[in-house]
Amino acid sequence: MIRALKFIGIFLAVAAGIYAVAIIPNFSAFKTLFTNTEGMREGSEWIEKTFSLQGLTEYIGANKERVSVVSYEVNQPDSGIYFQEDVPRAMGTIQNFFLLAEYERQVEEGIISPGTPVDMEEVNRFGLPQISESIHKEALNALSERTDAAPTIDELVSVMVQFNDLSISNWLWYTLTPSRIDSLMLNLELSQTDSLAPFSGIYLSLRESNEPTRTLQRQLAQRFAEDPGYREQMTNIFKEDRIGFSFTEERDALEFFPKTTAAEMARVMAALWNNALISPAVDERIKQKMGWALGTKTMNKHFDGYGAMYDNRMGLLGGIDFGVSTYDKKPRVQAIFFDRLPVAFWLHMSAGHMHEDYQQRLIWDPALLDATLTQIANND
Repeated sequence: MIRALKFIGIFLAVAAGIYAVAIIPNFSAFKTLFTNTEGMREGSEWIEKTFSLQGLTEYIGANKERVSVVSYEVNQPDSGIYFQEDVPRAMGTIQNFFLLAEYERQVEEGIISPGTPVDMEEVNRFGLPQISESIHKEALNALSERTDAAPTIDELVSVMVQFNDLSISNWLWYTLTPSRIDSLMLNLELSQTDSLAPFSGIYLSLRESNEPTRTLQRQLAQRFAEDPGYREQMTNIFKEDRIGFSFTEERDALEFFPKTTAAEMARVMAALWNNALISPAVDERIKQKMGWALGTKTMNKHFDGYGAMYDNRMGLLGGIDFGVSTYDKKPRVQAIFFDRLPVAFWLHMSAGHMHEDYQQRLIWDPALLDATLTQIANND
């Protein structure tokens, strides 16, 4: 018992440091952090059990209300994992996939020129203080390493896909125009996927209403984009107190994010893989941008091809991907969501990028796939 308490204490101290440095790096953030002591213990009983992906499969099997997993071979969709596949889950930045698709569609139609330079000051004003700011800085650093000149819109979209940058996503929403994004969603005939909203509007709406609607989210996002006075007011409020929520309340607010299902997003990945989503030319460019994750020595060892988009925000870890293992040469598509996670357990998984590791390895490691199926069956 003493050993367990000591372990949890050390973990919470380390996790607090990670959260403060990586996500909300300023003095008010530390104040917020230390008023969330109770939330920081939530789910701690699973931490010591899940320092391996084998342990993570145990969590998956025992927590079906919080996890959806779909993973199957493109040419054998009847075989694979279908776990809580039709349960609505918050998309988070997985919704940026549809912005990527609409961007490539407009490039194909000649509406957008991919080489158009973009003023980053214009992009920066679409971001909210203390909402994924560190990720935006990482994205800016990546852009600065590519060129000293103003980045092109194509470079911005590539960085958005890799880093899940909310400022770029918010800006791109209005560059593409909401009506065309809605048209894409209708054309894709996604019966299990909600209409989308800019992230600025989603977070602003959490301060405005106890039950924000998609209409309100879009209205507030547009006001933030177009009304300098309102933007300054909200910027100051978020600098001072972020969204004004405890960690557990922020996690529970995922209820108001646009939702999808693992089954539908896996079908989207399968259509993309087969060049049957929008058009062969558009689909190939989408896959190319999602291929940012391939290139390291370790990834090249296990994959002949791989593409992904992930998300990581309070209480939510998720991803969509496609890949071909070097071992069996069979293309596989996946959609995996860890939703409404206990705060301490989310910190544990987030710090180690466990969901990304799990998702990648599930494609090339049949032992992990079997372990997942076994835990699901044991807890059915």
